[in-house]
Amino acid sequence: MRLREKGKDEIVHLGWDEAQAALQAGTHVVADASGEGSEKAHEESEGDEPDLDGMTRADLDKLAAERGVDVSKAGNKAEVIAALRAA
Repeated sequence: MRLREKGKDEIVHLGWDEAQAALQAGTHVVADASGEGSEKAHEESEGDEPDLDGMTRADLDKLAAERGVDVSKAGNKAEVIAALRAA
């Protein structure tokens, strides 16, 4: 795994077990694909699925329309989420 020690710029490569130990200890953070890493919660990045469960029904309907997913027969938020995940 690609990690970065907190407060430093250098990227290190660790095996899975060592990386998990370093992350759990709080001494390292995951380095993203660009090699930058983040010390704050991972924000949604391009290509990642948004937090569908945290979205309102109106936002889900808008997202479905943008993706071309027909949710007209969805009776509730859970059905819209299921349709979006299946698409």
